[in-house]
Amino acid sequence: MSFLAPFLLWAIPLAILPVIIHLINQHRHRTVKWGAMMFLLDAKRMTKGMARLRQILILAMRVLALLALIFAISRPLASGWVALTAGGAPDTVLVLLDRSASMEQQNLLTGESKRSTSLKKISDLIEKVGKRTRVVLIESVENRPIEIAEADNLNDLPATWPTDATADVAGMMQTALDYITVNGSGRTDVWLASDLRTQDWGPASGRWDSLRAAFASLEGVRFYLLNYPDVAPDNIAVTVENVKRRKIGDQAQLQMDIYLRRHMPVGAEPKPIDVPIEYVINGVRTAGTVKIEGLDLAMQGHTIPIGATTERGWGKISVPADSNPRDNSFYFVFDEAPSQKTVIVSDEAQVIEPIRAAVSSQIDPGRNYVAEVINPSRIAEIPWTETALLLWHTAIPEPGTPDGVQLKQFVESGKTVIFLPTDASPSASGFMGGNWGEWVPESTDAIPVGWWRTESDLLANTQNGDALPVGKLNMFRVRKFVGEEGQPLLKTEPGEPIMTRVPTDTRGAIYFCGTLPSPSYSSLAREGVVFFVMLHRALDQGAKALAKAQQRSAEGGLFAGDETGWKAFEISETSNPDETSLTKGLLAGAFENQPRKQLVAVNRSLDEDSIRKIDSSEIENLFSGLNYREIKDEVGDSSSLASEIWRAFLITMALALIIEAALCFPAKTEKKVVPKKKEAKA
Repeated sequence: MSFLAPFLLWAIPLAILPVIIHLINQHRHRTVKWGAMMFLLDAKRMTKGMARLRQILILAMRVLALLALIFAISRPLASGWVALTAGGAPDTVLVLLDRSASMEQQNLLTGESKRSTSLKKISDLIEKVGKRTRVVLIESVENRPIEIAEADNLNDLPATWPTDATADVAGMMQTALDYITVNGSGRTDVWLASDLRTQDWGPASGRWDSLRAAFASLEGVRFYLLNYPDVAPDNIAVTVENVKRRKIGDQAQLQMDIYLRRHMPVGAEPKPIDVPIEYVINGVRTAGTVKIEGLDLAMQGHTIPIGATTERGWGKISVPADSNPRDNSFYFVFDEAPSQKTVIVSDEAQVIEPIRAAVSSQIDPGRNYVAEVINPSRIAEIPWTETALLLWHTAIPEPGTPDGVQLKQFVESGKTVIFLPTDASPSASGFMGGNWGEWVPESTDAIPVGWWRTESDLLANTQNGDALPVGKLNMFRVRKFVGEEGQPLLKTEPGEPIMTRVPTDTRGAIYFCGTLPSPSYSSLAREGVVFFVMLHRALDQGAKALAKAQQRSAEGGLFAGDETGWKAFEISETSNPDETSLTKGLLAGAFENQPRKQLVAVNRSLDEDSIRKIDSSEIENLFSGLNYREIKDEVGDSSSLASEIWRAFLITMALALIIEAALCFPAKTEKKVVPKKKEAKA
């Protein structure tokens, strides 16, 4: 329990006044012994115990009434969470807000979302407890400290409005740590509002260990986790992939993969439902109905007829409104397919030829597949702007060198690079977090595959769920990967990674393949299916950066400071009319850069459709040794985090005074039976 006027609690010692007055009254009169009173004293001793008990109760009620009055005027706060605001108002409150698309799940009766509910409760608490407290907002999009003048303005700030972006909880925690350290914030409360989605928290990230150790060294920092883990069972999310324009004779059509996913309570049996679906192509709307038998519906290769003269444009697939409006629509754009160009930097024919044969195969008739070989001595001749996939079979360039700068810019532009091992010495610095280690000692026996990632990336299962025949591969020579955050895609049976992806902050992709497609190194070329699929998936990734029609996630930076060159065909619905001008690149929609004739569809990240969340045991591990409290809340809940309960103390005071008055009434005297005197005998 805490108090809005805690200074009045200094009056608590006044509650003993009734006791002091009683003691003074007892010694106010001088006692004079009088023989005639002996019979009355004997009668008094008979009722002394009951009288003393009544006096004690009267004094107790008077003390209780005074205590209740003092507590009432001190304006006590209470909630369902004991010691929520214990210790009074902090010097600083840091509000860490998750603005990801999943936080827009709504209560259909109130229209409140998880995000808006959390903001109202936190601002209400700050207004009650810490009006003089410094309030700092750290939201998940820009991830920078923003000082707030008035806490009740939190919901009205553009920095707290809905977005279709993802969240990085560890990143916000790091920003909070930096702010506390630099500003010397004193006693600080950190409020984190989140829906506990695993992809936002990243509990396996190594950043949490350093964060936990750094916060443990600070004094006066408390964490309050305002959690919204519930998942709405009536929500349906739609996504669109692989949009292509095809011309058949004198007609044209769009071909795409449409996926519908609905959320169900754990253990619930999904029943078939009919779902209305709307198709929008360049503003023209058509409608239909599909049936979802289970949890998911995959409409692969779905076609929509378009005009033969319609060569480029935008579209949207939508389902009816439900508990989360941010995943009811998915935008796409289409244009002429880009050239699928691959550059192989190598001078070894046994490496070049298998790669050239794989990437030159024309699997899509509407695209042009080109493979160019560049000798390592002629790296400056690489057509960087035209290349989608780069296979680097030479020494890794050092950062700061012309080759290193060009290669980094290539990745940052969204292209793909695959490093192949050579006998050259490892780079002193590596490349963007990855480097070569030593070669695994050679063995006369083939090294079998032990594990590979089947759910995503280059070696994922096919669209119909069949696994690639990766298990048939054998390795003969393997070079180790060195890097702290590499994500293995393929490992040998002894556990050495063969294919590793290096995480980057850009749209580009970096892979390290620890073996070569030549017979003396592996069976990649002989078992050609895996090698073929792997290279074409990497090629498709890089080609997206060359396409005039691109799909991007709503992570900001779409307009790159050049807002005048962009035109919006349509932007997702939002409750804030001015939001589009303030959060460009953070909302789903279809856009065109008119000077460059580039079409871009912005959508929520597909990770936002995952309902996997961390549990209390994982939270306990992440905040081990820190002063934290979990508060599970529900979307649309109107109850306050801390409510005033002075009325309860006034009622207690009134009851105490009523009982005291009843005890003060004089007790009824008992009639005594006096025995008759015996008559004297004559």
